[in-house]
Amino acid sequence: MTTEQPNSDIRQLVKSILGESYTKLKVERIKVEEDLSTEQTSITCEAVQSDSGERIALTGTGAGVVDALFNAMMDRFADEYPSLKSIRLSSFSVGARLETRNREAGTDSQGECSLELANSEGKLFPFTVASRSVLGAVLCTMLNGMAYFINSERAFTSVYHALQDAKQRNRQDLVQRFTGQMAILVRNTSYSAVISKIQEELA
Repeated sequence: MTTEQPNSDIRQLVKSILGESYTKLKVERIKVEEDLSTEQTSITCEAVQSDSGERIALTGTGAGVVDALFNAMMDRFADEYPSLKSIRLSSFSVGARLETRNREAGTDSQGECSLELANSEGKLFPFTVASRSVLGAVLCTMLNGMAYFINSERAFTSVYHALQDAKQRNRQDLVQRFTGQMAILVRNTSYSAVISKIQEELA
């Protein structure tokens, strides 16, 4: 399986901020049930967070696999990570990498899923995964997209707290550093809801 993710400079900053708590979501099992007459899909899958080893059950329904997956992930993560509520699917495609075939018929070729998620400002973030399992490629692409924004919000929250502490200690050197980091992180999406959540928790 091969993957491609966007914005390497921001991703490296997020990784440096989070360190060992940077998480990836890996799928282990998936079950899909579709009613083609009503175009309704139900999905259940089990994912593992790489940083904690926590197993996460994702369940959702929707108009097709992509919609069901998106709904399942939003139901599981959006309350904890409110910035996800501003993310929208902008484009989605599935194709075949026939050059990866091992059999003459080509039916064992890798399927490639590509999607773009749009943030609150309309900026697009592309994600691509190729796998022998077309369904697995679709699921992993969506998970990679969600994990990107989850890690970005966690990094933003960490820097926000560090900035407030630096201001209280009158550490202008750190204030400048953390302000610069936040200016980079907000390129991903709006964190106004995140700041409101933090302020409510501290009140």
